[in-house]
Formats: sequence, structure tokens, C-alpha cells
Amino acid sequence: MTSAIDREFSARERSLSLAAIISTASGVGISFGVGFPLTALTFELWHQPSWLIGLAGAVPGLAVLLILPIAPRVIAWCGPVPAIVSGCMIGSLGFLALGIFQSPWAWILIRLLMSAGFAIPWLAGETWINAVSQEETRGRVIAIYGIGFFSGYAIGPVFLQLLGIVGPAPFIAGALLTALSGLPIIFGRRLAPAFCHDGAHKIISAFAIVPTAMVSAFIGGFSEVTILSLIPNVALAAGWARDSALALLTITTIGGVALQFPLGWLSDKMSRFILTIGSISLFILLALALPWALESTVISVVTAFLIGGVILGFYSLGLAIVGERVKAGDLAAVNAAYIIMYQCGSLIGPAFAGIAMTDHPVRGFVGIVIAIMVISAAVLMAFEFRERRVRRR
Repeated sequence: MTSAIDREFSARERSLSLAAIISTASGVGISFGVGFPLTALTFELWHQPSWLIGLAGAVPGLAVLLILPIAPRVIAWCGPVPAIVSGCMIGSLGFLALGIFQSPWAWILIRLLMSAGFAIPWLAGETWINAVSQEETRGRVIAIYGIGFFSGYAIGPVFLQLLGIVGPAPFIAGALLTALSGLPIIFGRRLAPAFCHDGAHKIISAFAIVPTAMVSAFIGGFSEVTILSLIPNVALAAGWARDSALALLTITTIGGVALQFPLGWLSDKMSRFILTIGSISLFILLALALPWALESTVISVVTAFLIGGVILGFYSLGLAIVGERVKAGDLAAVNAAYIIMYQCGSLIGPAFAGIAMTDHPVRGFVGIVIAIMVISAAVLMAFEFRERRVRRR
């Protein structure tokens, strides 16, 4: 299966193609930003038990893991544009279904189907970006993609603040925003890159193609979800007020968005592997400083801002390594494996951190994130040195 064009992009075509997919990613980010808090807040309003709220929060990740093994074949079979638009429409219909079926178990099933639909634009979009990007600017392009997605994600809760969670308004808004997110891709359909997946490389074998990128994905999922989920709890345990703890989370997210482009620029100028190791080292230093930083508002804001930039940068760096080292025919399968590793990190991180925080919240949190980072860095370096030996042969 090939796209409408199988030739080299001109500079203008490349820019328009990237603008289309990044715009769609921003729209999908808004949909994520509406869906997650809408579900959690509604379950709270329905007085559901904590375990059921947790299950509802875990369902999207489970759906992504279930659909990704077949997603590359689906995208190659129907083409990237129909696949992305179909995924957006599934998400849009899902929001309407949430408004109609006001039942916790119905919502869990609907969220499962919605998230399976959203997995297609996620995979197709990142494959598209790596296929169209030029190596000399790949890091900056992926940084802009990350900024678009996470800015959209941050905007989602604003819609809920304006519309509330009761009545049809949030569901209609979610449906419209999700449907509209597919429009840029429709306008840019003639600029889609070629997608192919001949079945020769299954998802399992894709892990062996760029193991360093897979470890980066795990680190990204682990650090990103663990920090963004639990840093307010760490601040509360250190004696902060609730509003201040939530503000620290906002600062962390702002740091992630603000520092994406500088990190992307650096990744285009130096070894992405060295930059990843440097980011891990910086993260460990910041984590070590966190207990003392929480004693000062100014220092804690600076620390949280830098932590946000580092943790959101891991995913972008690994994705750039995928584009740098993987040939076009393997991109879809490898990107699927990459997202799977990200999801694994995002599932393992909060669970381990929650256990570690049981008796000593601040020290337990710092200890577990540093321990997993050190182990991941060692595995990352081992894989990188092995890859270098293979490339020299």
C-alpha cells in the first residue's frame, strides 16, 4: 500500500505535510485532555469507589496495548489519511455515547473503544512525522509535534472548566473537537507519506531493530506519567497546601512544553544518545534535590520546571532516534513497538512509586524514580554499545 505520492517532497510540500499532521495531533491532544478528567470527575460525582476510578483511568492504556499489534497493518491497508480520520470519528462518536449512556461500566467499555480509535492517529501521526522529516531538523520537528500535542492536552481541562461536567455540553464539545481534529489531515491528504507494512517485521521483532529507542520510550513513559501523576502528592506530603501542590504540577507541565524546542534543537546538533544520557543524569540530580527544593517555593518552581522539560523530552528524543536509525518500510512496526514500551513504562511507574511512597512519601518517591532511572540508563548504554559493535561489522 502506498500513498498518493511516492516522490521526494519539495520544501513547501514537506512543511505543509508536517503542518497538517501536527495540527491533527494538537486536536487529538485536546480530546485526551477532555476525556481523562471528564471520566475521573464524573466517576467522583457518581460516588464510585477508588478502585473503579483507577480502572477507568487504566483502560485507555490497555486499549492502546491491545490495538497496537494490528495497527500497522490496518494503517498500511487503508492508508494513513482514512485511518487517522476513522480514529478521530471513533473518538467523536465515543464522546456522544458517553453523554447518552450514564453508567460507570458503560463508560469503561466506551473509553476502551475510544482509546483504541485514538491509538490509530497516534501511531500514524508519529510514523508520518518521522517519514517526512529531514534528519538535520528531525529533533526540532518532533519537538514542535510534542508542543502541539501537550498544549492541546493542557487546553482540554480548560474546556471542562468553562462547560462543566454535567449536561450535554462537555460531550458535544468533545465530539466536535475530536471530529474537527481530522480536518487538517483531509486537507493535506495529497501530501501523505508512503506507509508500508509487508508483515516481514512483526511488532516483537521490531524491538530488536532499535533497542536503545525502546528503552528511551520506557523511560519516557515511566518518568512522565509517574511525575505528572504523583508530584502533587509529594508536595502535599511535604506540607504544601492543595492549591499550591496543583500549581506545582502546572509548572512542571509548562516546563515540559517550554523546553521541548531547545532540547529538539540540541538533538539536531549532537548525539541523541549522549543527550539522552545527559538528560537522565540531570533528572537524577533534580530528583535528589527535590526534598530540599520543596522547602523553598522559588527553588521548587525552578526544579519542577526543569523536571518537566526533562521528562517530556525523553519521548521526543527516543522518537527522533527511531527516525534516524529505522528505514521507511519498518517505521510503522517500530513506532508501534515504541508506543507499547511507553505504555509499559507509564503503567509500571505509578504502581511502583505508589508502593514506595507508602511509609515515607517524599523519600520513597525519590528513591524509586532514581533506582529505575539508574537501571534503565545501564540497560540503555549496554544496548547502545552493542548496536555500535553491530554497525561497525
